[in-house]
Formats: sequence, structure tokens, C-alpha cells
Amino acid sequence: MPTLLRPTLLLSLGIYHFFATVFEVVFIDRTPSKLFNLSALRFRGFARLWIHHGEEMSEKLPGPVNQLLQQSKGVVLDIGPGSGEILDRFDASKIIAMYGAEPAPELHPGLLRKAKKAGFGDKYHALLCGGEPESLIPALSKSGVLTSSGTGGTAENGVFDEICCVRVLCGVPHLDETTKGLYHLLKPGGRMVICEHVAVPWRTEGSLAARFVQIVTTLLGWPFFVGCELQRHTLDHLREAAGSEGWEKFDLQYVEPKTMVPFIVGELRKKL
Repeated sequence: MPTLLRPTLLLSLGIYHFFATVFEVVFIDRTPSKLFNLSALRFRGFARLWIHHGEEMSEKLPGPVNQLLQQSKGVVLDIGPGSGEILDRFDASKIIAMYGAEPAPELHPGLLRKAKKAGFGDKYHALLCGGEPESLIPALSKSGVLTSSGTGGTAENGVFDEICCVRVLCGVPHLDETTKGLYHLLKPGGRMVICEHVAVPWRTEGSLAARFVQIVTTLLGWPFFVGCELQRHTLDHLREAAGSEGWEKFDLQYVEPKTMVPFIVGELRKKL
């Protein structure tokens, strides 16, 4: 039971930082009109949560994520890097250029600081955007990675050797469109590194009790206060992203499937 309920601690922190943000907006910024922009308020609350606790939440990543990140090379797209807590897991000497798609501007100073500390220097480029195509494609076009601002053109043939998704697909607005968009951005033969928390697979290797707690925690406000979905079937969306072509390699395994926050961890490889 303690293992099942441990993530509720994060929910409590999310609630605290949301209301702390409300306090800042009203009494420090003195701009109460911002309270009517609930989306921006939640975004700022999540950024506050991550600034204060992102490092401790990233000390131990599930499964073989560290080894997979260590192998990354070439031109890499990192979706949702936050303030750069896991950048030191990469080997900067193997990477030609890395683009970090992070939609929270409050996290960019820490992100760039940690990129420099991890040895990336000028090779790291922070993009103010999310992982969904309507946000990511224009940002990549503006940065010069894509020759077209649409979803066609260069993106059709792929531009990245690797794409890393570590605890981010749970929060993108349109998961199906996002996974398909990332697939198109990947070069033939390119690799995706995946580490995402998902719905408890209670029918197979998971736990019915964990699934129940996951549902209750969702109803208590996890998506609102923590900023992500607990019950996504991300594995299915990733499998379907390749369409009829399929993946050359699809190696995703559940990590701690009997807990309230199980992960899928592994790598995918696009066909040549």
C-alpha cells in the first residue's frame, strides 16, 4: 500500500505549487486578471513544481533509461527536457547537435545552464515549443532545422538521428498526432528512446489495486495539478505511429507494472 500511494505525494506538491502560484499572481505580481487564464496559470504552477523538485524527481530513472541515453548520437531532438535534469545522462561528445523542445519559458534558464554544465556548449538549442506538431514544426522551421513551416517537405524524410521522450508524452495535448509527427521527423534507421508512465496494465502483468488507485488519483485532480495524464495507453499510440510500414525494432518493456505509476521503457527504430 505505501508503494501504491507514494505518487500522491507528488499530487500534494502539485496542489501546493498551484496555489502558491495563485498567491504570487495576486499578491506579488498584483495582476489578478491572470487568474482568468487558467491554462497559463496551470502551466506556471507546473513550472514552479519542476523548478523546486525536478532534480530530486530525476535522480533515479526507471529501467535502462540511463544506458539508452548514453548511447544517443548524431542530431538529437529531446522532447520536454524541463530544466535539463537528465542532460548529464547523455554523452555530449557523441552528439552533433541537440534540440530541446520545452514549452515553459521559466525552465529555459536552468535548461541552458545545465546544457553548458553537461558539456554541450553551442551544440544545445532550446526551442520554446511543445512536442505536438502545431507547436514543434514552426519552432523547428524558425530554428533552421526544417526548410518548410508545414508538416511536409523536409519533415517527411526525417531530420533527426534520434528522438528522446522521457516523461513527456503523458502531457502533450494530442498524443496520436504527436507520436505520428515525431515518427515523420525521425530519419530512416533513426532511433527513439522512450521512458513514459502509462495506464496500469492490470489485465496482464499489472495490478487491479494499482489501477483502482490510479483512477481515484486521477479523479482527485492529478491531470489538473500535476499537468499530465495517468491513464494513457502510450505504447499503443507509439506502435501505431509507424502506420502500415511498422517499426524495424519495437522494444518497450513495462517497469514496475504493479505500481500506480508504471513505465514503459525501451527503444524504437525506424525502417530504412
